[in-house]
Amino acid sequence: MRSSVPTGPPGQRTGGIENWLLRAAEAGDADSQYNLGILCDNCMDDNGYAVAGNRGQAVKWLLAAAEQGLPRAQVKLAEVYADAPDTSGSHAAAGGWFLLAALGLHGAHLHRARSGYERIASHLNPAQIEQARRFAQGWTPKRPKPAMQFSAKHPNGGSAQ
Repeated sequence: MRSSVPTGPPGQRTGGIENWLLRAAEAGDADSQYNLGILCDNCMDDNGYAVAGNRGQAVKWLLAAAEQGLPRAQVKLAEVYADAPDTSGSHAAAGGWFLLAALGLHGAHLHRARSGYERIASHLNPAQIEQARRFAQGWTPKRPKPAMQFSAKHPNGGSAQ
């Protein structure tokens, strides 16, 4: 059975919903940025077959949503940083994003952020832990910088709400 989700990099796939999602993300919509980041990071199609993910694009869109204050984007971004090799302080950054996400989450999502922080903190030195704490304490959300005008309508003509 063939996947109903087109494969390939975002913007080059043929799905109408993906084109809408990309336009919304480019316009600064944090939820769309988060969803596009998940789509880029997901290495499976909707039938469970492995496909190429795009980690760079995933980080770009997750960071855009996380910087606007979307806690689920913050925790996912932290997980991406934590799962990567520790280059240029990515593990300390993961710790900061986990701490920040924990401030806006509840229930199982809060547990996910806390356990992620505990896991990554065990690999950090005291200076990196302090750096993560300072990041979370001093963080303020950024306003989106829309790349283009966007109409909040689904491709089928309905409202996005």
